[in-house]
Amino acid sequence: MKKPKHYRKLFDRWWLPKIYDLWVWIAVLGKTDNLRKNILEFVPQNPAILIDLATGTAENALYIKKRFPQAQVLASDLSEGMITVAKKKAAKQKINIEFSLQDATHTSYESHLADAVTISFALHDLPGPKRKEVMKEAYRILKPNGVFIIYDYHLPKNWLVRIPLIIQFLLVENIDAWRMLKENLKEQLKEAGFTQPQRRGAGFTQTKQTTHYRGLAQVVAGIK
Repeated sequence: MKKPKHYRKLFDRWWLPKIYDLWVWIAVLGKTDNLRKNILEFVPQNPAILIDLATGTAENALYIKKRFPQAQVLASDLSEGMITVAKKKAAKQKINIEFSLQDATHTSYESHLADAVTISFALHDLPGPKRKEVMKEAYRILKPNGVFIIYDYHLPKNWLVRIPLIIQFLLVENIDAWRMLKENLKEQLKEAGFTQPQRRGAGFTQTKQTTHYRGLAQVVAGIK
């Protein structure tokens, strides 16, 4: 599959999918369930279809499926290595998730398909304009009243708390991630509606933001 220009080649390194879960486990001191459950308050009740964009090794998608076993969960990513690991994990846990190789900025999912769309710790890897494209794509594939949930890094006010985030960013992140820290994702969601000639300016409503880990992470959500 041909990768778009904005795709980070880091995710094609053979070793990254193998250590990614361990990396996250260390970063949150082993409390990965606490990490994932922060999005649950935003997921609609009794969802039928949930989509996890840029799923990585599918930790988020697996967690969602376990919490909503009756729902159909679709998960996609641009990294073959990540998807391979994700499929093995789902098979081992006997969890049914539909995986596919897709770009989060432009997917093949049908319009008005999902009750909720999530993206966890992946939006920061994209350039600013592409982040907005992901928001528009999520708006397109959501049903009316569906919810888009973004989980990503956040810049804490406390300089001491910023230290681990700065170290992480210096080691593996690029300039796009640094720029995202200064952006107001909640406000961007309000302007991120699916744009078409007869319907300009539509955007997510009832936007909410919560911060976690002393401000190191944020969950931002909006309703279509």
